[in-house]
Amino acid sequence: MKILVLGAAGFLGQLVTARLAREGHQLICLVRNLTEGLDKANVKYAQATIDDTQALLEHASDADYVLHFAWDTTPGTSKGQPAVEAVNNLLPTFRLLEQLHRMPGCPLVFVSSAGAVYSDVLEGNATELSPLSPKSYYGAGKLSVEMFLHAYAAQTGHPIVIVRPSNVYGPGQTIKRQFAIVPTLMEALRDGSTFKIWGNGEATRDYLFAEDFSNFFAQLLKQEQHGINTYNVAAQRSCSINDLCGLLEEISGSSLSLEYLPERGVDLSGVDFDASHAQAELGWQATTELREGLTKTWDWFLRSR
Repeated sequence: MKILVLGAAGFLGQLVTARLAREGHQLICLVRNLTEGLDKANVKYAQATIDDTQALLEHASDADYVLHFAWDTTPGTSKGQPAVEAVNNLLPTFRLLEQLHRMPGCPLVFVSSAGAVYSDVLEGNATELSPLSPKSYYGAGKLSVEMFLHAYAAQTGHPIVIVRPSNVYGPGQTIKRQFAIVPTLMEALRDGSTFKIWGNGEATRDYLFAEDFSNFFAQLLKQEQHGINTYNVAAQRSCSINDLCGLLEEISGSSLSLEYLPERGVDLSGVDFDASHAQAELGWQATTELREGLTKTWDWFLRSR
């Protein structure tokens, strides 16, 4: 299949691009900053933004899938700045939809966020039908796109897949301001720097290993798409931030310097996710235990520095 990837330069986009290339798919990756030497077997790169009309006409018209990973913010970076979400993320995506209106109906896969769209006042695990109540503008932006995609599907009949991953980590992930807790903790372990925790550290998160995440996309593309489908993509195991710190201390053999700060008001206290829909429909489930995944990531972190 020919697959157009938007936001291929980010961590999640890179993971999925590499995996699908190994599966034999042909990938065209649109990136904002193009450097030499990016092209590799089954993967070609082009410099463009997601709302670049000419690039979309050139590359999307005969694509079998469009994968949308592009997003410019994190829950913390757009705090107090809703316009940043609107200008940097929503408007480009809406312009993308305008272009796709004029093209054949290949499936569009949008990567949303399980950790940012659900309410943290839930009984039991969050399914794809659970109440949605984002606390951050980042989550509100992701959810806004989801709602527009429902309208887009109703107007065009084009298939839509909404992917709600939990906190994906693993080899290749770089530190991003107020984001990517695992590599940030590893840097603090290596450098002896202080790691700041917002709140008391008892907030729980679901951590999904990178290989499990890319495996989901490999399974997804084996299925014919119809209508609109939403999938939680999660390990279905939660861990508090304090316990994550302790686990990394055990793996690394070093101690962390921690500083506890007041809560930011944009973070959930904790939501457990139900990913059984992906298992039932696609035969996918996460298989990597947290300690195993963190150990592999720590080994990569040491080799890459």
